[in-house]
Amino acid sequence: MRFVLSNPRLFLSKTVMVFALSFALIPLLQWKSDLPALAYTGSMVGLHVFILGIYLYRVRFRDLDPDRRSLVARILGLAITTYLLSTTSSFSAESSVATLALQMLAVSLVHMGILALLMVRVIPAVRAQPSEVNATVSAR
Repeated sequence: MRFVLSNPRLFLSKTVMVFALSFALIPLLQWKSDLPALAYTGSMVGLHVFILGIYLYRVRFRDLDPDRRSLVARILGLAITTYLLSTTSSFSAESSVATLALQMLAVSLVHMGILALLMVRVIPAVRAQPSEVNATVSAR
């Protein structure tokens, strides 16, 4: 079984965009206590819907997994990274910019893992036919 990144350039541009949007959140996190709750929540929901669009842009789900086993492994990986994302994304408005930046780096790395799980295709290993194996052995 091999893992192939279907479009490395698209993966890179998505990763850069997610990192940039994540780090752009730092001022919003610092203003959390100063903003009205509705404005803060609305901006967070809007940003996450936009990031979800980035995740799903040009992903062909039917091409990713050749069998149920790889699909189950991918779903399990997405569940684990979603859990990691929820545990690393508890930000305090009183934190320093450096602390928020480190936390945002961790969140961005988990986001990158989710992007990889959504863009890596699983290609089954090609098994050699017995006649091909015999031909290779006799050629030596």
